[in-house]
Amino acid sequence: MKFQDYNLNNQIKRALDEMGIHTPTEIQSIAIPKLLNGGRTHVLAQAKTGTGKTLAFSIPLANQINPKQQTVQAVILVPTRELCKQVYSVIAKLTKYRRLKAVEVYGGVSLDRQRREIKSGAQIVIATPGRLMDLYRRRVISFNNVKFVVLDEADRMLDMGFLPDIKYILFEAMKGVSPRLLLFSATMLKQVTKVAHQFSNGEKLVEINVSKDDLTVANCKQYYYKVNSNKQKYSTFVSILKRERPKSSIIFVNTRRWGDKLRKQLSQEKNLYLRFSTLHGDKTQKQRELVLRNFRQKKIDCLIATNVAARGLDIPHVTHVFNFDLPREGPEIYVHRIGRTSRMEGEGKAISLAVNDQMTMLRKIEDLTKRPIQRLYFSDKPKKSKQSKSKKSKPNQSTSFHENKMKSQLTIHASD
Repeated sequence: MKFQDYNLNNQIKRALDEMGIHTPTEIQSIAIPKLLNGGRTHVLAQAKTGTGKTLAFSIPLANQINPKQQTVQAVILVPTRELCKQVYSVIAKLTKYRRLKAVEVYGGVSLDRQRREIKSGAQIVIATPGRLMDLYRRRVISFNNVKFVVLDEADRMLDMGFLPDIKYILFEAMKGVSPRLLLFSATMLKQVTKVAHQFSNGEKLVEINVSKDDLTVANCKQYYYKVNSNKQKYSTFVSILKRERPKSSIIFVNTRRWGDKLRKQLSQEKNLYLRFSTLHGDKTQKQRELVLRNFRQKKIDCLIATNVAARGLDIPHVTHVFNFDLPREGPEIYVHRIGRTSRMEGEGKAISLAVNDQMTMLRKIEDLTKRPIQRLYFSDKPKKSKQSKSKKSKPNQSTSFHENKMKSQLTIHASD
């Protein structure tokens, strides 16, 4: 089915057509019909990053909100300011002809301005948990007429320590007209499931899982280079950039300080011809917005970022994701990082630098994603060459971690 075949308001169909969106993705085709039925069904949905989760809840939400009722009817909780702005952008386009008013609220900007926007008749509020709690306690926002409460990137909000805030908000919101609870997540943590069951009030809870065995992006090719020490990482990475010549990339690091230092060093490199900028929590909201706008407009080639960019950024033209630092937090964060490329069935490449003692991390990533991460060497030729028949040669000079492990449980290569 196409969206034009759904039982949707014609104004929403017109907006979708104008956005160039005609056929639902898998998560959309399953979730939207369940949410359009108008019943008391709550939804707990897992789908891999980049599959259209935002429209999966936004379309039925926009279809059922009353444009004539100038009160808050839907609350969408998100973990970061960047995701807040992104969801707002999608909903603003979707409700263009339905004349619904959406408001984005998050910390770091004027609370008075957000108060005025909500009081002027906002029907959809997209918010970070802390700012929403602040507005609720100041009686700026009421949950009395809320029909939908959405937790977008629910797993990340719990990872970031928002559980107490989320429980408070859900407890207050579910006291009123008992809105429908929608939890959308890239990974299904036990705590997410527990929250869903706790606040569904014993009513029907539908669980949707379209990516249980495929947490990573199918069209993202994954590789790694092994380095002997952290000191070797920089020179190796410069060689990688010269070899790959990425048109648009995100470079992940683990600390803000190193991100700024890496940007300065790379900008001074000769013959790279790439434009760099950084994105991390030390930047003001205006600075972060400017960086992202320049990156979207392709005025920046390489965005050096901490995990603040690992979730919620939907920039279709990203061709490469580089893990200059493998994530300390574990394999799940790696999955979210590489999900910034290969958006909506596009193709992409993820390349990581792994120090000797990080081989265990690579194994855990492959175990989680059920996909190989191939090792690359600078002796590899860009074009395919004939394989040597010698048993001593390295097959294709490129092997996955698991293939190496099968050869030896103790070493990656005898030559290392």
